Order: sequence, then C-alpha cells, then structure tokens
Amino acid sequence: MPIILQKKYERATNPWATYSDGIHLAVWQITETHDELQAMLPSEILTDAELASIKHPQKQIEFFCSRLTIKFLADFLGIKYLGIKKDEHGKPYLVGSTWQMSLTHTSNFVAAIMHPTKALGMDMEKPSEKIRKIAHKFLSESEMTAANNDLEKLCIYWSAKEALYKLYGKRKVIFHEHLHVFPFQKDDSEIIGRLKINEIDEQYTIFIENIAGYVLVVAG
Repeated sequence: MPIILQKKYERATNPWATYSDGIHLAVWQITETHDELQAMLPSEILTDAELASIKHPQKQIEFFCSRLTIKFLADFLGIKYLGIKKDEHGKPYLVGSTWQMSLTHTSNFVAAIMHPTKALGMDMEKPSEKIRKIAHKFLSESEMTAANNDLEKLCIYWSAKEALYKLYGKRKVIFHEHLHVFPFQKDDSEIIGRLKINEIDEQYTIFIENIAGYVLVVAG
C-alpha cells in the first residue's frame, strides 16, 4: 500500500488559533493501475452509480485512491468505513460517523485528513504560472504585497485559502474578502489563516508539507 506519509498534527503552537490537535493525515502516492485500485475497494462501498458518474479514467483512479486513503485512516483509527457522501453544499462526509474529514488529489497523489470533531480543509498544488495569473482574484492588496509575486508563496496562499474554503464547506465565498492568510515565510511549517464571513470570524492553524514539488496544506 503506497502510503508515503502518515502523521498526527498536535496542538497548534499559536495560542490565538483554534486548537488543531488530533488531526490525522495520510498521503497516498498513486502507482497502481486502474483495475488494481478498483479491485481493492469493497463492492458495497463503490457503487455502480458513483463509478458511472465519473467518465475519465484518470478521474476514476483519483476517486478510487481517495476512498482507499480515507479507508486506510478509518481502519487505523478503528472507525467503521461505510463510504463517503456529500451534503447539500457539496461537502463530503463519512457515512454513519461524526468524524470530520477532507480530501485532496492530484494526478500523482491523494491526501486525506480526519478529526473526531473539528471541521477540516486541505489542498495540494504544484506551483505554476496559472496561479500567478489569477493571484489578483484571490489575494487582498496586502497579501499581494506580501507575496511579492513569488510563485512558491503564491501557491501557499492559494492552497491555504482553498483549504479554508473546504473547511467552511459552503458556497458564496469571496476569496480575497472572506479568507485571509497572515504574513509568513516560505519555510514556515505552520501559518495562520482567518475565515471571516457572515457570523463567523475564526482563526485556524494551517500546516504545510512539501512533497515532491507539491505544496500540501492542512487547515483545522
């Protein structure tokens, strides 16, 4: 089983942030074929309807791996895995469990996180010129200044805000207005994000991992 990273994030060092202790992470590097992955999923979890809704073979591979990664964590934590569904806002949740979760995937990796009670979000991206081109759409003026057009920092900003968006789990979020990332250095392993929308105004710790040229962030 190609789990290349498994860890537990303990209590955040920033006293002003929401405590993030007890977040379990697993990262799966995709090395198997489509058929090998499909055979690894229990038939009662992978339904024909779910598979039929995903047309592209690569997307099916990412789907298989996301379920297998969550199942790996659930088995490790002693949680019965009954599959994943989505709520009315499109946010995934574990069937029959109160454990919170989030997923992200690329063409090479799938990552999953779980916590017994806290809302979570995560994202995984590779720095690219595309992020630089859209930076003005997701960064505030002060964040644009702090990023200084540095592609790696822009990628961290983007992934951090994507993770906060997933943590919130609802629509109508304006990234440069409702999601904020405090100034940071590129080699920081923990940074602070803020979600301010409607009645919510909370700070969260955002953990950063660098994996094979990708930026992986975990917000909770």
